[in-house]
Parts: sequence; structure tokens; C-alpha cells
Amino acid sequence: MRYVFLLLLIAASVGIFIVVIVPRYGVIKADRADIVTYNANLATAQQLQQSRNTLIAQYNNIPKADIDSIKTLLPDSVDNIRLIIQLDSLATKNGLSSLRNVDYNPMQAATTTTTTDSPRTTDAVAAQRPYGEFVITFETVGQYSNFLTFISDLEQNLRLVDVTNIQFTPVSDGTTTTAASAITYKVTLKTYWLKQ
Repeated sequence: MRYVFLLLLIAASVGIFIVVIVPRYGVIKADRADIVTYNANLATAQQLQQSRNTLIAQYNNIPKADIDSIKTLLPDSVDNIRLIIQLDSLATKNGLSSLRNVDYNPMQAATTTTTTDSPRTTDAVAAQRPYGEFVITFETVGQYSNFLTFISDLEQNLRLVDVTNIQFTPVSDGTTTTAASAITYKVTLKTYWLKQ
């Protein structure tokens, strides 16, 4: 009888081990694996936070004048009024007339690209770009040498612009036209802005 009791005790111990301890051990093992994963994620998050803090410190050390220059180079909005004022001041500074017949359409750049794609496909491609395009056309009048200086100043200007088209028309006052006469210049520019 004593051996039967010992066998029952051993069987009960094995049963408790299989029913209670093995599942608990599996749960503990899974929890340990989760803890290792969470610790790795926490370490990565701490590294990212340190990197973010370093980048914020570097950004805060950039002089405000440089940040303003970057915003002028590639603004975060079209800011067409400021662009027109800037172009007008460049023109008058170089001896040209004030801008006239100013025409702009921010959506024009997406539909006038020279591709075989349909406008809808072109719009989709333009929508995926991290920057927008803004096309502006204007006229000014002046001497050719003044216009060359204007184009040179425009090239050295901080705002990023591409001159896409220039049309020349001599100004006729009824007399004979000479090389020194004023010329009307119709200029088309494309400028860019950073989407947010």
C-alpha cells in the first residue's frame, strides 16, 4: 500500500508539472522574449530621442539669417505677391519699367508640361512631388543692356527661378527703330515652393 501511495504521489506530481508548470513556463518564456523585444525598442527609442535632441540643438544653432535665406530660396508657400514685388524692384533697379501684364496661375505648371501623358496623369505626378511649381509671366520695357543686367541679377537672386521663355518686341513710336530704342520683354518664369 505504501508503494501505491508513492506511485500516486509521483503521478500527481507529474500531472501537476504537466498541467500547471509547463504552461506557466511557456508563458514566462514568451514574456521574457517580449521583455527583450521591448528593451530593444526602448533602446532604439532612446537613441532616436538623442538624435532628435541633437538635431534640434543643431537647428537652434543655425543663425536666423541663414534660416531666412533658406526660406527665401525655397519658401513653404507660393507667396506670389512677395515674388512680384521682388521682381518689380529688380526691374526698376536695373532701369526697366515697372512690371505690367502680370499673369500667374499656380496650377498652370502641372498642365503645361511637355509630356505625352494626359493632364490627369501629370497632375498625379506633380501631386507626389515634395515641391510645387509656380509659373508667372510679366512684361517690362527698357534697353537691352538693362535687361541683361536684370537677368544677371535674377540669376544671382536668392529665390530659385527658371526663366522658361523670353519674347522681345521693339517699341515703335512712329519713328525709325534703332538698336538703342526701348524693347518690350515678355518673360515667363517658373519658381518653386516646398510643400508641407
